[in-house]
Amino acid sequence: MKKVLFSLSILSILIISSCGSDDGGDTSVDNQVTLGDETFDINNGGFVDFGDTEGTSQGAFILTDGAVSIAGNTFSVSQATISISFTLVSVGTGGLQSGTYPFGDVVSTGSTNAFFGAAISANGASPQVTGGTITLSGSSPNFTITLDLDLNTDEKLTGGFAGEFSTE
Repeated sequence: MKKVLFSLSILSILIISSCGSDDGGDTSVDNQVTLGDETFDINNGGFVDFGDTEGTSQGAFILTDGAVSIAGNTFSVSQATISISFTLVSVGTGGLQSGTYPFGDVVSTGSTNAFFGAAISANGASPQVTGGTITLSGSSPNFTITLDLDLNTDEKLTGGFAGEFSTE
């Protein structure tokens, strides 16, 4: 009888432990970004892999509601009301790592990941990024990107895009 009770106790612990919520949080995105009080659909993404240089992996991304084309290392966007471009860098080789990328460089952020060179164009305005994070998961050409950016307009740009990215 003791063995049965012990077995049931262990089984109960395993069931309770496995039913707990994940600590990873919700990483789903709805392919939209919000800038201030305006929401934009994001229909396309582009990715240029700069490869591994000097102990880092780097890649440039663009998210937009327009059409994306890539020539060499340059993005072209047409028919867009919004475009968001940025460069991610990971310390180490082997490609960009899934994770959170704070604004700045890897030295100033104290992180092994960082983003810089962010540019936003929305309805003719070009707010500047002053801080925040970008979260990356997946691998080329299928990425999920989540944005939580602070802007010089005292607004935030939040949201993301998940899907297949155009590549060079």
